[in-house]
Amino acid sequence: MNKLKNIEFLRVFLISIIVLMHTTAYGSWSLLVNFPEIKELDFFHETLIQGNNTVEGFFIIAGFLLIFTLKNQRVIDFIKKKYMRLSPTILFAVIVCIIASFWHAIKLRFWDDILVVLLLNNFGICFAHGTTPALWFTSALFAGLLICFLITKIPSKKIKTAMMITMPVVAYGILEYFQHGSFSTPHKNYSYIFNVGFLRALGGVSVGTFVGYFYKKYIDGIRKKVFNFVGNIAVNLAEFSLICFLVWWLVTPHKQLNCIIFVIAFALLLTLFVFEKGIISRITNKDIWVRLGKYQYSIYVIHSVTGKILLNTLWKTHPEFVNIHPYSTISIIISAIIVSGFFTYNFVEKPCTNFLKKKFG
Repeated sequence: MNKLKNIEFLRVFLISIIVLMHTTAYGSWSLLVNFPEIKELDFFHETLIQGNNTVEGFFIIAGFLLIFTLKNQRVIDFIKKKYMRLSPTILFAVIVCIIASFWHAIKLRFWDDILVVLLLNNFGICFAHGTTPALWFTSALFAGLLICFLITKIPSKKIKTAMMITMPVVAYGILEYFQHGSFSTPHKNYSYIFNVGFLRALGGVSVGTFVGYFYKKYIDGIRKKVFNFVGNIAVNLAEFSLICFLVWWLVTPHKQLNCIIFVIAFALLLTLFVFEKGIISRITNKDIWVRLGKYQYSIYVIHSVTGKILLNTLWKTHPEFVNIHPYSTISIIISAIIVSGFFTYNFVEKPCTNFLKKKFG
């Protein structure tokens, strides 16, 4: 499959929301939590209240891409590949945390971090916060991808189809039962085994695989199809409406709605984007998003580490600067996160992945 550049555009948008949300309003190292007297930060708390749903987009995209990387992989090869892809960057983040803990810049949770590196911290019965709680996502992603990969290995097409339909229904059904449509508490197990993060990943990855199968089946026909005037208007209106809805959901204050609505809307937008029949999906299909998108995983892994170190060094020793210049503080944090993400990608993620592929791939 040719690289779909507009998917990278979606990833860049999603990671931008996550970083802004964690920097300003939500999370143990966010400015609002540590400097609640700064009234300017109330704006971010109100507008980014549903920003945590960005990870649903990442899960759906991961499920979509899974369909094109299956080939004839054995289960052990799939697991090995995911560890080589995900764990080195996490290990680097943990090492940075260990070093920072010597200067009391970070409070270390060493034993939990072992589970984080092994991608087991949000995998069913096994549960741990880790030094960087945001890394619940990597474990949940690994678990969701593994379950969906195992389902694709089922020989019977009928059973495979039934299982793929069942997975999102079960995952989102349990979330609906326990949390009534809210996905805002990923760090929790219900009845010991129902981990919220894992259920979100399983549901999102499963939905993404449906989009992937649909794309593979109909791509040739839809790419060749020429829509009439009404068809073009309908496609472009659908793309524009879905983008407006998702932006509204993520960055504007609104009454909490069932998060499954966001999942459906994002899956529909992804479907429209991969077929590239609308203006927006075509104009965002640019090389620049591929160049920027390659940094998104390193930025995600390292962003909370960078934020915590800045909080416990610069900001807590110079609170007057934060109080007087909150927007400059936000800019400094985001700039530091981008720089640390670029460094992590170029000197950790990329070389480690290439080395491990040559050695064990």
